[in-house]
Amino acid sequence: MRVTADLDPYLRALAGRLRLDPGTEREVLLELRGHLEERVLELEAFGVARQDALELAIQELGHPDSIARGMYSIHSKGSWRDIILATLPHLLLALLLAFHLWSRFVWVAILVVLVTFVSLRAWRAGVPKRTYPWLGYAMAAPTISCLLALATLSYGAWLFFTTGALPYSLPIFILLAAFGVFSLWIVASMLLWVIRQDWLLASLTALPFPFLTSWLLLLNWQGGLLAPPAGLHESDYGRALVFLALALTTAVYFKTGQRLIKIGVLTATTAVMVVYTTLVPPLGFGLLAAIRSSALTPLPAPRLVTCVRHHW
Repeated sequence: MRVTADLDPYLRALAGRLRLDPGTEREVLLELRGHLEERVLELEAFGVARQDALELAIQELGHPDSIARGMYSIHSKGSWRDIILATLPHLLLALLLAFHLWSRFVWVAILVVLVTFVSLRAWRAGVPKRTYPWLGYAMAAPTISCLLALATLSYGAWLFFTTGALPYSLPIFILLAAFGVFSLWIVASMLLWVIRQDWLLASLTALPFPFLTSWLLLLNWQGGLLAPPAGLHESDYGRALVFLALALTTAVYFKTGQRLIKIGVLTATTAVMVVYTTLVPPLGFGLLAAIRSSALTPLPAPRLVTCVRHHW
């Protein structure tokens, strides 16, 4: 009987608790497997029976929960290179707002191309944890497209039921419905994939969603990104502070190895930023933005009780 096969149940239990990115998780499991195999063979050389040697080696290594906590605290921390890359999309958007460049097509196009390029590279590389914030911005476009398509469909349906006529032809109505479903499928697929890796990383990925979506929808209602009213620039500095706060939150998230601290940072930042963008003029998000923020952001707070119960 091979030692490797005998260790599989323990290692599977450990893998379900690690909550690390796939590449790091594979390295950790391979390292622990090698250590256990060596220890089992060493004990067998001293005359210990195979099953007893397996149980003793696993007992010496520790319970999967304690091992997972230790590995998470070590490997979930990001290097300064990771922190710079993870905070960069927030900082770039903050600069775009601070210098009133968001209404210039060239700068917006450069940012969109950069986000798309980094996200595609990250997806092909297995999505390293430092690229999760980039994925959040990459998902903003299909999310907003889906919301706009659903709003247009709702308006058309309401008009049809009240007047008996559609504001546009039936083929266009069908195309809008298909486009909305397709956009929703893209966002849901990406978000579910991230959640399967780690729900906390999914919360980090979705962190800019309510603020970016509220702002872009406001621009759309006010005339569009390329022709915004002059008064909207008055709130650019306030919005820039929001994305600077998101960059700081991301840096703290990657710098700490304690999961409860990460949960607390994400929860507190989301709550404070929602209040700030709702109540502080001249941001002008208003009550509707608060509702959208609550709906779009998967707050990690409800999971806090679960984590405490499991001493995580």
